[in-house]
Amino acid sequence: MSKKSEKDPDQKQDQKEEQELDIKVEGPSSEKEDSADAEKDKHDSQEKASEGKDSEATLKAQIAEMNDKYLRLYSDFDNYRKRVNKEKLEMVKTASSDVVLALLPVIDDMERAIKAFQDTEAALGEKAAEDEMEKDLKVKGDQRNALFEGVNLIYNKMINVLKQKGVTECEVMGKTFDPELAEAIAQIPAPDESQKGMVLDVVQKGYAIEDKVIRFAKVVVGC
Repeated sequence: MSKKSEKDPDQKQDQKEEQELDIKVEGPSSEKEDSADAEKDKHDSQEKASEGKDSEATLKAQIAEMNDKYLRLYSDFDNYRKRVNKEKLEMVKTASSDVVLALLPVIDDMERAIKAFQDTEAALGEKAAEDEMEKDLKVKGDQRNALFEGVNLIYNKMINVLKQKGVTECEVMGKTFDPELAEAIAQIPAPDESQKGMVLDVVQKGYAIEDKVIRFAKVVVGC
């Protein structure tokens, strides 16, 4: 019994030393593992942060690209809308110009008729002053005047309707010849040096709709 009890303290001492040795061996290894885990976690968080920044930059670039596309599309649509409205307006004007062009020869004929009435009245008036049958000529003159007034009334109504539709006469008589408004069909010597290159006579009137010439005036120019 005494021998066994003497060995027990030694055994306990050996066990204690072994435990301390195990602790010393295990301690540094555990710290290294913890440090490695911390480094890994830090690296992962940095990667996630970097990925987040890249994702944010990508989203901003996509938003900017979409905004640019939207602005371009809006600008193109606005230009298209303006062009369509302009084409519609020009189409309406063109349709009106076709009708007006068809009526202009009628206007020309009425102006010739009015001028003929005026010339005839002037000639008959001179004859009546010399003729013994002045009373008879006066009666016929009154009839001609009534007819003239009727034609003149119809002519003025047509001119007023055309003006309401934006039709205006190209004023070229006595002005410098402008190829944008008139067509020179003849040249004659100018009676005065200052009238060279100017319109001396209008053979056929020109007309425009809203500043757009639909028929050029035919004129005689001084040279």
